Amino acid sequence: MSLSCKASRRRITGVLLIVLGVFALSAPLATGRWSIAILGLPLIALSAAEAYEVFASPRRSKLGAYLPSLLAMLAGNALLLSSAFVLTGLLIVLSGILVVDASSKFLATWGEGRSTRLPLIINGLVDLGSAGLLWYLSRKIGIGQAIGIIVGSYIAAAGWRLLMAPADAETTGGTDTSLAVHPDARLVLPPDKIFADLRAEANTSWRAVQAADFMWMLTLGAVFLAIHIGRMPMSDTLLGRSSPFVATAGDLLMTLIVAMLALLPYRLLWRRLTRPIERLAWSLHLGAREGMASMNPAADWLVGRWLESRFWFTIRLREGRNSISAALTLLLRLGLPVTAFFVAFNPAWGFSWYFNTESWATGIYQKLTELRVDSWRLKMVDGVKRVYGSDGDDLFRINPKGVEGGQDFSFLVIGDPGEGDPSQYSLASSYLKLGLKDAVKFLVISSDVIYPAGAIEDYEANFHLPFQGFAKPIYAIPGNHDWYDALEAFNANFLEPKAARAAIEARVEADLGLTSTNTRRIDKLMTEAGRLRRLYGIDVGKQRGPYFELQTEDFALLAIDTGILRTVDKRQWEWIERALGRSQGKFTMAIVGHPRFPGGRDTAQADEADNDSESAKSFAALYRLLEDHDVRIAMAGDTHDFEYYAARTSREGAMQVMHHFVNGGGAYLSIGTALDFPKHPATPDWAFYPRTDQLRAKMDAEMPVWKQPFWYWIKWFNAWPINVETLSGLFDFNHAPFFQSLVEVRVERSRRRLVLALIGVQGPLHWRDLEIGGTVIPSGTGPEDPVEFVVQMR
Repeated sequence: MSLSCKASRRRITGVLLIVLGVFALSAPLATGRWSIAILGLPLIALSAAEAYEVFASPRRSKLGAYLPSLLAMLAGNALLLSSAFVLTGLLIVLSGILVVDASSKFLATWGEGRSTRLPLIINGLVDLGSAGLLWYLSRKIGIGQAIGIIVGSYIAAAGWRLLMAPADAETTGGTDTSLAVHPDARLVLPPDKIFADLRAEANTSWRAVQAADFMWMLTLGAVFLAIHIGRMPMSDTLLGRSSPFVATAGDLLMTLIVAMLALLPYRLLWRRLTRPIERLAWSLHLGAREGMASMNPAADWLVGRWLESRFWFTIRLREGRNSISAALTLLLRLGLPVTAFFVAFNPAWGFSWYFNTESWATGIYQKLTELRVDSWRLKMVDGVKRVYGSDGDDLFRINPKGVEGGQDFSFLVIGDPGEGDPSQYSLASSYLKLGLKDAVKFLVISSDVIYPAGAIEDYEANFHLPFQGFAKPIYAIPGNHDWYDALEAFNANFLEPKAARAAIEARVEADLGLTSTNTRRIDKLMTEAGRLRRLYGIDVGKQRGPYFELQTEDFALLAIDTGILRTVDKRQWEWIERALGRSQGKFTMAIVGHPRFPGGRDTAQADEADNDSESAKSFAALYRLLEDHDVRIAMAGDTHDFEYYAARTSREGAMQVMHHFVNGGGAYLSIGTALDFPKHPATPDWAFYPRTDQLRAKMDAEMPVWKQPFWYWIKWFNAWPINVETLSGLFDFNHAPFFQSLVEVRVERSRRRLVLALIGVQGPLHWRDLEIGGTVIPSGTGPEDPVEFVVQMR
């Protein structure tokens, strides 16, 4: 490419990056709460542009030249995943990236000409200034606007550098001019005709090799797609149809990652370590050709094939340094066999959220839905109110039989049961047996009815079949996974048909009809939900929204939907306040979509102090509201284990205790609580199941070889720099002993108390099964007694 063409291309790229910078500057004003995630996209575009510029320059062989591109990619992905960060942590990550990028630019000026050095120095100073300004502005104008300004400046500065810097001229002094020279100069071999012949053969067969590579790669891609289509239920929505393609794209991404981070570095290291052997082999092989030494013909043939393969790999490596398509082809050749192994054998190794690309589509669903939940839910509730003509005070009240009057009754609460695998079925006998008791009047699912994305196609296997035979009413609040399909399948199954249709239609209207859900799909959803209820006999479809209340003369139950980001919309907040008012003077229990104390940490207080986002403030305010209205018990799913905390506060001169339960034991086990419990938990009185020693023993006994590095990462380094809980998705062991659990809530009016009994896969659990701190075990009971938390009714 001529120098003028390179200069023009760089100027165009620079202008486009400046435009992206302006977009980033305006994003916080134009997109509101979307701003932080959206800012990741221009940074990723900047990363690609800078990587291409380096690749097309004489600096392509310098690994350090790619560092700014890599840092921009890391920053972009950090912003895209911003919902998983505490925002102070996000500030630290971004500031650190800016400082490292500035340092790399200062180092890159070493040995450069003045025309190249000046833009690099200025950009480095901009990076350092941006890091300091980011902290200052985040305190003055808010973190979203601060990040927008800094990211915009960063991208615009990079565009200015490309616009102003001269095009790099290719140097020719180091180019091999003789075809007879071996392409690996470090072998220090003399020119030979065989090298020229091998080059000529490579040039002649290049197109045929490319065609063959393309065909077998295309074949593997088609096989991957066919496997995913067979494994993944495809709905008639756009997201449902695209899921297998997302999984296949994930396969290709995993191929490139594995090839770049593991296989190619290994090949290059092996190539370097075995160069002396290759040099000796070439000497023997060339000498045998010229009759200088005798060599066994078979050995000479084998050595020749090995040397030719090394020669051709060197040729491919050199081509990959000059051509992006050649580089991608090389990486795909190296990585696709490994990916094929993962795709084929992953189900046999046990489900993993990280290594199974079929689950990666849920990450796409989450990003598409997480910030729309509140607006969707608000419109759904308005739609339901319209068709029922109600102001909402009685609209969301459930009325199971047998809870009125003065008699005792009980109900079951189970969280996150929708895996459709042994983690779900291990509890089936326990809740079916409890459901036969006359005292049990209903069951509540407290989160994530269906994994991985709440699809209607998964309801038969993951809900109706496991609960077949449970004859009492079942109610539910959605978890984050249920929201991934815009709550369509949840509404169709759990809401009264009239309410379900109104809610789905209102959600479509809120999205201006720009979704694949239309009248035909709504009819299909309603028909399928009705068919499943009829065939399996499950008593569902009795509530009118994703949240509800039970009101009796002395006991109130509120079930609150906190969506994906732990938020409630304006309508639900108003309903909560009115429902708490109706609960005045009664023993009140709340089932909330997310827990306050997962893993021994007070997320409500921590988030309010360290995170100024709307979701953090809303979550903290919700639990304050419950506390202010003397809600005695708060129970939530989402975290996949059982935990208990007694939170004591002083109210009107008296000590008040609010009992918090994490009850998400219906899914694969969360390991963070047992393996990473803080030395100083948020409350002095706590308990969790399973015990740490039981969990460690199970993992030590069942850990497959390929997961051992991750297990040692946890045992030796406590999963630093992330956390143990983040790695839970790696360790889904669906073999006995099981540690799944549910809770039976007994409203014992005759004794003026509530008893919360912990039930495992073999019936009631015992106090010896729990890890306990503080004063938790009731007086008069011992380790062999069943776990029963007793809360007196005032």
